[in-house]
Amino acid sequence: MGLGSMAANQGFGQTKGLTGGADKKIFSALKGAKLGKKVIAKEVLWFFGACLISSITGFLVFYLIGEFLTEIFVDFINQLGSLTKFYLRIFLFNLIGVYVARLIVWAVRTVAFN
Repeated sequence: MGLGSMAANQGFGQTKGLTGGADKKIFSALKGAKLGKKVIAKEVLWFFGACLISSITGFLVFYLIGEFLTEIFVDFINQLGSLTKFYLRIFLFNLIGVYVARLIVWAVRTVAFN
């Protein structure tokens, strides 16, 4: 071990002593940031998945009401003024339903596993 490497090791020890564990704080903050990004990405995927599920179930409800409850279907369309508004209301109702179901599943998991 040469004189240069001893000086480097001493400098490293002094620097580590001066930082006082700040490196651990920084790395834990970065780990938290990664976790935050992961949570945001998961929520974005859930949103698009919920939109897909809501559009499919919305169309199914729209079709079933139009096919079997024709009078109610016509009344709704006359009240709202267009088919699009009627479908969008069904879609939004289903989207809220998907998120409520997700919230209930989260609550049950939290209570059951904690």
